[in-house]
Amino acid sequence: MSEDIFQPGQQLLLQLPKLDRRVGLYVIGWQKDQFFITNLPYVDEKPLKLKSEDNCIVRFLKGDDAYGFQTSIISVQFFPAPLIFFKYPGHVDKIPFRKSRRFKLNIPAKLLNPVDVQTYDAEVCDISETGCRIKLSEMEEDFFAVGSRMFLTFHILEKGVEADCILRNARKTDGSLYVGLEFSSISQSYRDAIASFIDMISRVISSP
Repeated sequence: MSEDIFQPGQQLLLQLPKLDRRVGLYVIGWQKDQFFITNLPYVDEKPLKLKSEDNCIVRFLKGDDAYGFQTSIISVQFFPAPLIFFKYPGHVDKIPFRKSRRFKLNIPAKLLNPVDVQTYDAEVCDISETGCRIKLSEMEEDFFAVGSRMFLTFHILEKGVEADCILRNARKTDGSLYVGLEFSSISQSYRDAIASFIDMISRVISSP
């Protein structure tokens, strides 16, 4: 990738061997080849327990690709602000993020946040067999944490589809919040319905 690995405010996912979950972070600053700084996340209203030299994996999205690298913690501070100093990565791996072609569309949907059991009106903007992007109105970019588990429902081919999802990215554009979701648990019948829908769209697009 280019020399510019980070951007101010960039969203990251932190994974530690001692945790069974990924935790969202955002970039505050960096010194190339030395360190980068993020916020110190809170889990269940408590600061994440981290210490110097803890090894971890950091992942992030850039364009349509996913990147990841191994690093370790230099230090954690609470004053004057809760921050984490990480070692600057020596090598970054790139993995194609989109596992299948996406197709643009406009389908009403419902998004459920199981944490507060709140339901939101949404719109499926594009879809693939592995995930989709949805549009939400009047929400801030940090409203949902990256890595959150969500529940999505919508209709295609006159069939209701339900899917457990993982929120992979969120970006606010033109006053609307666009959220990338990866299907983490979906029945085979729902997956077949999506595949049939995509196949139908492909045939229409490729028709002379």
